[in-house]
Amino acid sequence: MTRTEQEKELMEVLQDAPVKMAERFKRNFKRMKFDNDADFNDWIDGVCFEIDHVAGTENKYKSVIDQAMQERIRQRQQESHNTVIYGLENVEYHEQRIKGLK
Repeated sequence: MTRTEQEKELMEVLQDAPVKMAERFKRNFKRMKFDNDADFNDWIDGVCFEIDHVAGTENKYKSVIDQAMQERIRQRQQESHNTVIYGLENVEYHEQRIKGLK
């Protein structure tokens, strides 16, 4: 496998990786020299493993953040029903939210 082919394979693997991690692996790849294809395959397998591990961790935290944001949105929607004041201005009704009222 030529160096160009190895670099193409690395780029395919790094498509879904976080940006900083991808940059780190690109720098490491430029510094490394592989004696044979087996060494490169072992290294690229390690890269794939690390990317999968980080992606799983990010998704776990992302889901917790998403749950918290969904709960906050739900609370805001309930709060908006409780904090509406109707007033007469220019012979039209308009709504005004007051923060902190329940």
